[in-house]
Amino acid sequence: MKMKALRWYGIHDVRAEEIDKPVPAAGEVLVRVLYAGICGSDLHIYNKGMFIQNIPETMGHEFCGVVEEAFEGSGFAPGDCVIANPMVPCGTCESCLRGSFNTCENLGFIGEVRQGCFTGYIALPADRLIRVSADADMKQMALAEPLAVAVNICKRASLKPDDSLAIIGAGPIGLLTAAVAHSVYGLQDITIVNRSETRRRIAEKLGARALAAIPQGQHFDKVVESAGSPSTLQMALESVRANGTVLVVSVFEENVTIDANILVCSQITLIGCNCYDREDLVTAADLITSGRVDVSPIITDVFPVEEGKTAFEKLCAREKQAAKILLQP
Repeated sequence: MKMKALRWYGIHDVRAEEIDKPVPAAGEVLVRVLYAGICGSDLHIYNKGMFIQNIPETMGHEFCGVVEEAFEGSGFAPGDCVIANPMVPCGTCESCLRGSFNTCENLGFIGEVRQGCFTGYIALPADRLIRVSADADMKQMALAEPLAVAVNICKRASLKPDDSLAIIGAGPIGLLTAAVAHSVYGLQDITIVNRSETRRRIAEKLGARALAAIPQGQHFDKVVESAGSPSTLQMALESVRANGTVLVVSVFEENVTIDANILVCSQITLIGCNCYDREDLVTAADLITSGRVDVSPIITDVFPVEEGKTAFEKLCAREKQAAKILLQP
């Protein structure tokens, strides 16, 4: 049986074509994809060819789906709604041996090192899957994976209700971080900085004040850098209070140099945030199911897989009119 898939062939070259429906190997469960989200890392692949190991490759790692086939003893049954931990750690480096798989020295993801989810079906090891409630909104559940990134950011930030928080960059991760900070940690003083008016309007729906730039001289207890450019990292360092914390979550497409004297003189704590762990994914799914965090304002478009190239072009447009785009097989 054939199925449509969105595959990467080179920079700005993604194609919707037919591939074979996967046959689950031993220990794998076959999942029918309901919705799959385009991630910022997918844009790094699209624009720069970063991370990708196979050409062509079916892209994508954020999704929710329904179990189609499961082996006895897998813990799953046909009809179960699931999300997945899409990380593919090496299992042998120092981090992996310590159980810190998100800091694996050779970390890959589905959609980079093996078939991704921008297609109709995907076969994954049973231990990669997480059952979720069939009563949940599945469009929102497709954002459980990026929401887990925001859960990890807020956890590493040790947020307190009276913190003032600035988020530089209103892509999905920045927006989701604002949602978690407001709805889960109770922060009222949240500022998101972004040039896109569309994304600023979304930020306001999530409980944040949205600005095109940080006012001159204003400082914050904690600043999240989620835009991924040298200038925004510098902005983060200049916008945090003395003894404050800067959290960096972006993947940078170029080398970055910082003025270490800013860190020293102001006693700034600089924290890196990479992905999440399985517990964060479970937490994210529970937040969506319970309605405690509403991620629906972030979903701006749903495209069929066949129009995946159009979706990428919209996300890469100079004037950002989209936030999170879902693909629907």
